[in-house]
Amino acid sequence: MKIKGEPKRIKLKYKEWVEVPEPFKRFVWDSVDGKSPLEDIILKVLTYGRFEEIKTLFKMYPEETYDIAMRYPDIKRGVKYWVKRWKREWKK
Repeated sequence: MKIKGEPKRIKLKYKEWVEVPEPFKRFVWDSVDGKSPLEDIILKVLTYGRFEEIKTLFKMYPEETYDIAMRYPDIKRGVKYWVKRWKREWKK
């Protein structure tokens, strides 16, 4: 995929540093003292995680996961589909 012009940088919205949950430690290789920015954790799990890991992440951080999945164009279409579906079910 070719991008014309300068690619836009997406600024972090969830900057707070949180303890990396145990199931996601393998995705966050650049944590400092076991902590990392929340958006960084969520983005890495959405990018590299398996279905069950993404579902666990959504249960932990539903609003943040949905927001990040919709803001980043590199998140796969299938991941976005399931996050949208879980959000609809979660709101009921």
